[in-house]
Amino acid sequence: MHRKVIKNVRGQTLGFIDTDRFGREIGKDVHGKMVGRYNPATDQTYNVKGQLQTHGDTLSWLIGESDD
Repeated sequence: MHRKVIKNVRGQTLGFIDTDRFGREIGKDVHGKMVGRYNPATDQTYNVKGQLQTHGDTLSWLIGESDD
């Protein structure tokens, strides 16, 4: 599994994107709580409830939105 750190413009860590061996991505906030997932086979991003959020990879945006 590969992990990418997502940071804001001030360099603060907002969360992470974990990629499995099939290329599927899971977005997590800074506390490790899942905020969404991205499936590259369908090019769709889903929120934590499993609802289609967008076409394309917008996990970084979901992670930024969870920063409260």
